[in-house]
Amino acid sequence: MDYKELFKSPKFIVLISMIINIILIIIGYFWFDNNYIHLELSALLILSLLLGPYAILGFSLVELLYWILGLGMSNATVIFFSFSSILVLGIMPWKLWYLTKSKRGFEIPNMNSFYSFAKIVIIVLFMILQTYLFSQQIFNTTFDLNLESYYMIFILGLILLLLGMGLFGKLNIAVYTPKQIKKFMPDRLYYLAFIIAIILSIATLNNPNNLCLFLILILYAIFLFKPLDESTFKIKNTQKLTIFYKAFISIFIILIIIPTLLLVSLTALGIYEHEIASEFLNYLVLLSGFFLAILIPLVIYMYFLEKQVINPINQLSAYLFEEINDDVDLDNLVNNLNSITVNNEIKSLSESMLNMEKEFVDYRANLLNVTKEKERYETELKLAHQIQYSMIPTDFEKFNEHNNISLWGFMKAAHTVGGDFYDYFKIDEEHIGFVIGDVSGKGVSTALILVKTMTLIRDYATHYSDLSDALYELNNELCKNNVKGLFVGCLLAKLNIKTGELCYVNAGHKKPLIKRNSSDFEYLNKKPGLLLAGMENIHYKKHTIHLKPNDTLFLYTDGVTYANNGNDRYYGERNLQKILNQNKDNELNIIIKSVEDDINKFCNNKELSDDIAMLIIKIKNL
Repeated sequence: MDYKELFKSPKFIVLISMIINIILIIIGYFWFDNNYIHLELSALLILSLLLGPYAILGFSLVELLYWILGLGMSNATVIFFSFSSILVLGIMPWKLWYLTKSKRGFEIPNMNSFYSFAKIVIIVLFMILQTYLFSQQIFNTTFDLNLESYYMIFILGLILLLLGMGLFGKLNIAVYTPKQIKKFMPDRLYYLAFIIAIILSIATLNNPNNLCLFLILILYAIFLFKPLDESTFKIKNTQKLTIFYKAFISIFIILIIIPTLLLVSLTALGIYEHEIASEFLNYLVLLSGFFLAILIPLVIYMYFLEKQVINPINQLSAYLFEEINDDVDLDNLVNNLNSITVNNEIKSLSESMLNMEKEFVDYRANLLNVTKEKERYETELKLAHQIQYSMIPTDFEKFNEHNNISLWGFMKAAHTVGGDFYDYFKIDEEHIGFVIGDVSGKGVSTALILVKTMTLIRDYATHYSDLSDALYELNNELCKNNVKGLFVGCLLAKLNIKTGELCYVNAGHKKPLIKRNSSDFEYLNKKPGLLLAGMENIHYKKHTIHLKPNDTLFLYTDGVTYANNGNDRYYGERNLQKILNQNKDNELNIIIKSVEDDINKFCNNKELSDDIAMLIIKIKNL
């Protein structure tokens, strides 16, 4: 039988958790002698998070038998509350983990992203607090659980959890998950029971009584019956051991595990002086708290951001600038793209690029009668068209359903491909971001800069609360390795959908138009900043306006106003403002369509010489 299948059996999970508990009890009893610290409690985190409720059941049964043998039935109340608290609090980490999901959906417990790392930290801190509170209420008259004991249990528990997550990720093990539980009351009541239990456990710390303890356990048990999302029970273990996990465990070993093993060795050998050990322990607690709570998450997150987003984009851009002439070049490109080891949208983009390059090679083989230069040029146009259109979102109606705004966009690439683009995205529960821009030049190089720009804009607009800082960093990043001398003009905005506050930064882009309620469209005559990718360390000015219901903002690229009718006449800003005001009361898609039709009419329906992009946003209500 495949060992991976064993972890899908409830009986096996119960059995293995019982064996682990027995082993830890024996080790703790004989190793630490009179300084016994109840080593088995350190296994709760790994059993709960990685093996689930059935593991806690097996663990708790062994604990129940151990307490009966050690305390006798004369302490039946202590035994009952001890067994109940271990069972309830043991399942709690598993429940807390699967109550929320990341952008990638539900995952088994891991530390491969900042979001997952934060969840693990919160769950661990919660369990430390609750274990301490319960032990003070139940065990303080029976066991000697001092500060050293809690520290050792906490450290060993984290060690086991880290090793377990690494092992399960490496071996690709998926475990059995209990069936869904039917909901018997509204979600808010489950959370209310959880909050009341926490408050009661803290409030009764110095004055414990059996009635309050029983009530706390009942409230926690009610919370555990809260149903989870159905997709939780279809999770497959596809996680990888990323640099985030490896960096954290390396720092953890150096700063925490090595000093802790020294303290354990001193204790085990009997070289234990309480005052010296306490001083050493205080140092360890301060050190671990400082690094784990502040520095490590911040440093690792920034390192993760660089390794998982910025560096892969730079690699992708460098590889795809290389010309593909034959199968040998294609094989080299395959090897280069496979060296991009991230497992996110960038990897998907590299695979899409690879498929395009394969099509490009095949296409070249069918054009033997065409000159080499023309073949390269036309294939570049095709690839640039595909890249450009693949990056532009068109799910307007779906996006509008979940926000109190209406928006609509339009992008049309000219025959000579440029780099016009627009994008919109949710930043948080109160803010949405949108951008419109134009990359100079044409061809694949322009399309790649477009991809890089749009990807970084989403990331920086989410990461930086001030849009000026976002464009400052974006400009510096685009200036790096800009050997083609390409520039980017864009207008980046962030809208608070609850207050109507609109912040925007204009980097060398066309000035937008705004319509207040039922009035006409007017230009926002704010002086734009410099184009992006031209010069490093440029500071951009942020502008703020307040929008009210029915206010409308219209954004466009220069392909609109510079549309040429063939007689050296341009469409211009006045014609744009005029057609907008003629259709100002129409639906957003009709307004954009009227501008497009008017441009075609002005140009006598000739093919456009430049890309055009438009984005219109209307406030529905606040």
